[in-house]
Parts: sequence; C-alpha cells; structure tokens
Amino acid sequence: MLVLVEKVKFPYQQPRKGQVELAESIAKISRGGGSIVVKAPTGYGKTISVIYGLLLGGVERVLYLVRTVNEIDPVLKEVKRFKEDFAILISARRTCPLMAKPGAPLLPHEDFWRNCAILRVKGLCEYYNRVTFGNPLNALSKAVRYTRRYPIPRALKMLRDMAEHLRVCPFFTMAKLMGGARFTIATYPYVFRADIAKELFGEDLERLKDYVLVVDEAHSLLNAQSIVERKVTLGDLAKAAAEIRRYSPQDVGLAVALEKVREDVAKLRRYKWSGLKALDKSAILARIEHVDELERVEWRIRANLLVHQTLTPQLWGSTVTLALSKVVEWAKAMLDKEYHLFAQKEGEELSLTVTPLDPMVVVKGPLEKAKALVLLSGTIPPGDFLKGFLGVERSYTYFDVEMLYGPVTPRSNMYTVVVADVTSRYKDRTAAMYDRIARYITSVAENVEGVKLAVYPSYEVMHSIVERLPGKLDVIVENPQTSLSDVELAIMEEEHVLVNSVAGGKLVEGVEFMDYEGSNMLHLVIVVGIPYPQPDDYTKLRLEALSKRMEPKEANRLVYQISAMIKVRQALGRAIRSPEDKAVFILLDDRYLRKDVKELLSIKYDRVVTGIEDFKKTLEQIKKHLSQEQSQKTGGIENQTTRS
Repeated sequence: MLVLVEKVKFPYQQPRKGQVELAESIAKISRGGGSIVVKAPTGYGKTISVIYGLLLGGVERVLYLVRTVNEIDPVLKEVKRFKEDFAILISARRTCPLMAKPGAPLLPHEDFWRNCAILRVKGLCEYYNRVTFGNPLNALSKAVRYTRRYPIPRALKMLRDMAEHLRVCPFFTMAKLMGGARFTIATYPYVFRADIAKELFGEDLERLKDYVLVVDEAHSLLNAQSIVERKVTLGDLAKAAAEIRRYSPQDVGLAVALEKVREDVAKLRRYKWSGLKALDKSAILARIEHVDELERVEWRIRANLLVHQTLTPQLWGSTVTLALSKVVEWAKAMLDKEYHLFAQKEGEELSLTVTPLDPMVVVKGPLEKAKALVLLSGTIPPGDFLKGFLGVERSYTYFDVEMLYGPVTPRSNMYTVVVADVTSRYKDRTAAMYDRIARYITSVAENVEGVKLAVYPSYEVMHSIVERLPGKLDVIVENPQTSLSDVELAIMEEEHVLVNSVAGGKLVEGVEFMDYEGSNMLHLVIVVGIPYPQPDDYTKLRLEALSKRMEPKEANRLVYQISAMIKVRQALGRAIRSPEDKAVFILLDDRYLRKDVKELLSIKYDRVVTGIEDFKKTLEQIKKHLSQEQSQKTGGIENQTTRS
C-alpha cells in the first residue's frame, strides 16, 4: 500500500472541489510508475494539484513540460510556493549573454546552436567556462541561492539577470542544476527534439526513465510533428550555394548541387496548386548526394568566421548567420525514412518542408521511456488518447474533473451565439461571403468595448476579411513576423483593440491577454468558420499514415473533426482564465449547428441568428452579459487569488 507524504501541505486555504482527490490520484500513479490523463479546464488549478500530488507521492525527479516560454511562469510560481529547488530549460537563444542582443531579432535555431558549440569547443565563451572549467560547484551553489531568493517568478528575466549578476551561462548552469533539483521545467523541444534530448538524457534517453514526465496542454501532442519539421525556401538554397562559393570555393561542386536543386524545384511555380504539394525527396537527395560532406563544409565555414571575429576587436560580439546551416538541417531530416517532403507557395517564394506525418514518430520514445506520465489538458479528445491517438504502449487512468465534480466555470458565465447565415466552406468562399462576415465582425468591434479576439481558419480567409473592415478600427493582424511581446504591450495600451489571428497560430496559443495587474482582459472571442485542415497532399498522406495503425474512420475523425474542434476550444478558452470570468463566444458558421460538431464542442448555445439585423439585437444581450463582468469586478472579484 502506498504511503503518502503527509507533511506536504496544500498551499491555499481552501482547495477547489476535486483538487485534493486529483493530487492523491497523481501521487499514487506517479509513485507506482503508471500514467494518468487529466482533463481539466483553464482556471481549475491543475498546476498546483499536480505539483502537490507529486510531492505527496514523494517523487524524486519531475520533468514538467509546457509548450511555450510564457507557460513556464505559472508553473514556476507554484513550485516556488513549496520552496523546492528547480531548474528551467527554455530557449537558450533568448538568454545567451553573447548572442541575445536587446531589441535585436533572435538568431535562427541552427545558427545559434552551431555558434554556441564552436565557442564552447574553442573555449571562447567566458560564461560557459565559468560553469565548466572554473569552480563549477561554487557557480552552481550561487545559482541555487540566486533562484531561491529571486522575488518574481519570471523565468526569462531570472535567467537574464543570472547571466548579468553571476556571469555564468544560464542554460548550461540550469542543465547542471537538473541533477540536484526535484523539478525541472522545460519547453517541449527539450524532450521531443531528439537532437536536443540526447544531450540531456543520453543517446537512447536512458536518463529519462528516472523522471516523472508531466506534459501540459497534452492535446498539442496530436500535432507533435510540427516540433521537428524543417523548412527552407528557394532563397535559402540560393544563399547557401553563394556562401559555399564565397567561403569555400574548393567545394564548388556542393554549391552547384544546391543550385540544381533550386532550379528543379523552381519549375513547380508554373503549376497551380494550393496547400502542401508532396515531392519526391529521393530526387533531391540524389542531387545533394553527400549530406555529411555538406555539414562538414558548413561547420568549417562557420568556425573560420567566428575565429576571425574573435581576432578582430571591432567585430567581437557580432554573430554568424548562414543560410547553409538551415539547408544542412533540412537535408539531414530528409535522410529519415519517416520524413516526407512538401512544397508550398508563399507569394512569389516557394518553401520546402520536411516533416513526419504521424505524431507517434516524435512522442512514442520519450513517453514510453519516462518513469511515469501525467498528461494534462482542458481539451483531451474523446477516445483512446495514449495508444489510439499517439501510438504509446502504456495503460493509463483517465481523470475528468468536470465529469466527476461538475463545471468549474458556471455555464451562466458563458454566452454563446451561432451565426447561421455564413460559412468558411471552400466552395462558399466568395467576395459576398467575406463581405457578410466582415459586417458581423465590424458590428461587434464598433459596439462592444474592450479587447476582442477574432480567429480565422487560415491566413487567406483572415486577410480577405480584415481588408474589408473599416479603416478606423484599431486592429492587430497576425503574420509570421508578429512579436508576441509587442502584441501583449499593445493589448495593455489599446483599450478596444481587435486582435486577428489564425486558429492554432502563435497569437491564439502564445499571447497572454493580461493587464499589468495580471487580470484577464479578453472576454469576447469570435471564431470565423471551422478550421478544418486543407484537403491537400499533406492531409491525404497523413490520413494514410495514421490509418496504418488505427481504423481509417477513426483516423479521418482525428485529422478533421477532432483537430478542428481542439483549435476552436483552445481559442474560446483564452477568454476563460479563472472560474469567475464571464465570456462571450460568437461562432460564425452554420456548421456549428451540426450534431457531430455540437457533440465535440460541448458548449451550450444561447442564441442562433440568421441575419445582421437580428444580430444587432443580440449585441444588446452580449453587452449586458459583459457588463455583469465589470460590475462583479468592481465588487472585488478581481482581487481573489487565481490559481494556475
């Protein structure tokens, strides 16, 4: 019989219904090496329940994974409540004292890590040297004391300040602290990117078997292939060839090979297609022929450039960037038989993406290797999540908070409107349809105060509608270069902004709609259409890949219905960050009335409208609902402690 560690106390005065029971379940399962899948909505307090449960079970090592850097802070906040030692593994690119320049764009992943490796090997990084070659125990003990007394749980600021005040490399200091810390908090790539994970856990992830692995937002694992995909453009191929010709002319044959690859692929621009087009990667690999030689040349060029910088005082502190590095990683990925090659048109440019099709390729090894599993999400889809959807051979317990203990957020706090005379169906994407949708969004933007979020199924649909909105509206429109921090600052400064994002995009997933006091500013979400995947070569081949290990009908349901509804629920969830929040959801598509969609979405509809005049009347009810939110806040609800 498992004996719980009774001396651990729940850090809040009054636990919510089910929090202690969830913690006790996690304690028993994690201590016994089992697995648990937890479905709990945003604002329930699942983070504190999990940490409490792991401590109750006396677990020695925990690896807590989150999707984005922003999601580390809430976990760090709760770990510090228990005064536990911790390590944080997040983007070294953001905290490197040599290469992360204030106000400058981040170096590409490939450039950063190659620069870092050469500087370390050649002994040119003083920050790394202090951790490794100086007095590492002294450096680490200082780091432990520093993190314990750091007043504000902001991971990025803490690590940057550590570099400034302790003069040590934040990333490699934290990597060493993992050995003595009960909790390590990290983002997904440190486990699911094999090239990174093997540096921390060994070639076959052997050291991962010592950790209880907690995965937050676990529904994201259904698209884990995006973590490891590699992408280059025709422009990258041209630049990489030019770099070889300039810096290593003796290897001109490799430059010619890349130029021929570019010429072959460029011919595709004369054809019409949409989405991702499958290509034969063997033809490209036949052109490149020796990927290992390409990598050696790239490494030699980079090393020479870095050494030249160190010997030239006016250049010291600058950074080396090579398109060749991106091309090397892309070519190496093509060598894996599980990876497929796709082309996509991006305006006048053409990109080439290498990616696996099945998330099992990415997640199976780490999830099966870990000592125990705790998977968390508010949008766990119905069905066999671990084995059926992810292909992971582990039995597990399923814990649905709302099924066991009732709704966390009262249904009366949410008001949902379905607009049934619009749609984003491909065959109905006409100018008239975009005009109609734009009128609905304009009506909301002009009549409802506060921050609003509009979510679209694709960039194409978003731009077609946003260009029809009145110029006087204050809008933010997502694009690949959008900075999350800039958007968060704009939200706090602009009182009535309309944020436009794509479903599953970085604004929906990564932005915190919070004011300076940490209160949620977003209470209205508009979802335009249903974000079904585009019926292109990628979707077709992904269905074929998944159908090899699950029933074709279930694979089709996962790829189309379940993935789309998860994106919708994630978007809506941005307006509910605590049980006290009130929110309005506006669903602009008649397909939300279909039985299968309603069942997966699991939201009560308060009103269905079929015309703009009817909708204008509904706006009065929407404003009334949201005004109750404001009156409650003035009554003091905003001062209540919100648990992560």
